[in-house]
Amino acid sequence: MKLVLDHKKLQGLRAVLGQEKCDAALNRFRDELGTCLSAIEAGTPERAESAHRLAGVAGLLGFDDLEDHSRQFLAAVHQSDADIASSTDALVQAAHRVEAELAQRALSNRGPVS
Repeated sequence: MKLVLDHKKLQGLRAVLGQEKCDAALNRFRDELGTCLSAIEAGTPERAESAHRLAGVAGLLGFDDLEDHSRQFLAAVHQSDADIASSTDALVQAAHRVEAELAQRALSNRGPVS
């Protein structure tokens, strides 16, 4: 299993965007994560679109494990013989690890993620 957060990737983004914009992006991602996760867990028709959004933003921010599980879920959705249930479970678990990471960072007074 990969680390929940690639700190170097996030630091690089922070260097490009600045602290304020990076923190705003993380806050939007936290909100988006909840929305996407709800669609995925509920099995809505939007679940593939939600996984696609998660994969892109998670990868940009350094949440590589979530990106990988989102892409695996997408592949399972598009393959009729794939085990969608196990892909869903893995994606949900990865998302919960990211939620915990974001919550831990917020509680430690270091901002959303440092």
